Amino acid sequence: MNIYFVRHGQTDENNNRYYYGKLDVCLNEKGLSQAKRAAAFLNRVKFDEVYVSERKRAVETADIILGHNFKKINIDKRIDEMDFGKFEGKSYEQIKKLYPEQWGKWCSDWKNESPPGGESYIEFYSRIRGFMEDILKLNRKNILIVTHGGVIRSAYCYILNDNLDFFWKFASKNGDITLVKYEYDNLYIDSITHVDV
Repeated sequence: MNIYFVRHGQTDENNNRYYYGKLDVCLNEKGLSQAKRAAAFLNRVKFDEVYVSERKRAVETADIILGHNFKKINIDKRIDEMDFGKFEGKSYEQIKKLYPEQWGKWCSDWKNESPPGGESYIEFYSRIRGFMEDILKLNRKNILIVTHGGVIRSAYCYILNDNLDFFWKFASKNGDITLVKYEYDNLYIDSITHVDV
């Protein structure tokens, strides 16, 4: 099985380095260009199944990649980005200034603490793990998953023996394409391609 993860194209919030997960925003011009490059890279792959986050930026990216060639897209909220609660739409500097105590707790225990009104990484990861377990039960050749950087990095943690400490050991850039293979009960990262050079 070939599992293709694509991170959505850039948004203005990415460009401004804001924390955002639940905010539903569209791709900017650069993001549209990244999605078109991902589409060109993947144009020869025949997908048997497609899963997309609920967020507009992911849906837009998937629409560009697939064109009108795919009938059924599975919108799955389990692969929405992490909910940052009151930290949403704010920069690192703004959060430190507005929520110094909560920011400090979150930084000292990023797995278990959650931003005010948001979700903890453990909560977030549990839905990604459940999603991955369901994907591995499918009998498909090529699966496309269009989602977010935090989701993809969490999928890497799942692949690397369910070790959450790997979350900070990988980047996931806008438009990146990761090919994960599942063969003989072995799950591994085959390649990571940056479409934006």
